Amino acid sequence: MKLSRRELTLAAATALASTVSAQTPTAPVGLSPEEQAKAAREANQRASETLAKFEIPMSTEPAFQFKP
Repeated sequence: MKLSRRELTLAAATALASTVSAQTPTAPVGLSPEEQAKAAREANQRASETLAKFEIPMSTEPAFQFKP
């Protein structure tokens, strides 16, 4: 099977798009805006808890200074 670069790029982009869309959670249909906001807060909380489990070395932290 011969593919041109354009065809290969199109196939890779299609596969990547389907993978990303399958992993991206969407808001359930039929929820009120308040319920959607609550669901988003809960998802952010779960993501925060997951990230908090990993220790990040100081060398990866960006250098910054707070100036009043």
